[in-house]
Amino acid sequence: MPCSYEMIAATDIGQIRELNEDSLRIMPQINLAVVADGMGGHKAGDIASRLAVGSLCDYFQEQALIRDAIGGEVNEEIMSDAFALANSEVYANAHQYSNCEGMGTTLIAGSFQPDEVFVGHIGDSRLYRFAQGSLEQLTVDHTLATELSAETPLTELPAYAHHVLRKALGIESSCNPDFMTITPEKGQIFVMCSDGLTGVLSDQDIATALTLRAHQPEVCIDSMIRACNEQGAPDNISIVLIFVR
Repeated sequence: MPCSYEMIAATDIGQIRELNEDSLRIMPQINLAVVADGMGGHKAGDIASRLAVGSLCDYFQEQALIRDAIGGEVNEEIMSDAFALANSEVYANAHQYSNCEGMGTTLIAGSFQPDEVFVGHIGDSRLYRFAQGSLEQLTVDHTLATELSAETPLTELPAYAHHVLRKALGIESSCNPDFMTITPEKGQIFVMCSDGLTGVLSDQDIATALTLRAHQPEVCIDSMIRACNEQGAPDNISIVLIFVR
């Protein structure tokens, strides 16, 4: 049976940062959700994340108008093209304006269609699926920690390794995101977020919040942001919840 979706999003500056370098957008009319986390410590991370989100969303909106006019469906090629355009936009601005030099961003996007979900991501912003009380991380972080874990799985990792990105949008003239296609099922909840959430709350914390408050989406997302802030929230926090109806 084809699925429909309910989307809710929220972002918060956290307790330490002076600027929110995250950007997010939901477009329920075309079932699109996007989160970007500008690279902390780099110039203009907030600009990079806004450019990436804006570029990708504009492209999907254009494609939606084309589909309305001549038909066709969303596919992995559209997601790939959208990431390439977003990368070009950030990269061009980084090289054109001195105040943007070196900027970059993570980017994760989901196109939630009636029968399939198309996802693209680069960096360490994540997508989870919550079903039957269990939370599953669907994306793989493009970080030094991921590489080290693969090489020496039993070795305790240094804390900094989780914050060293091996891939990001806008750093080079081309990018190499990961793409996946997921079959949605009624009752599932997808969680799209920046590492400001996952760096503070454990997977079990997130699963508990969803278990207790999924019937109240706004309360649920607010409770996760409040829990991060109560624990010091050293980074910006961005969350999108997508409920499969």
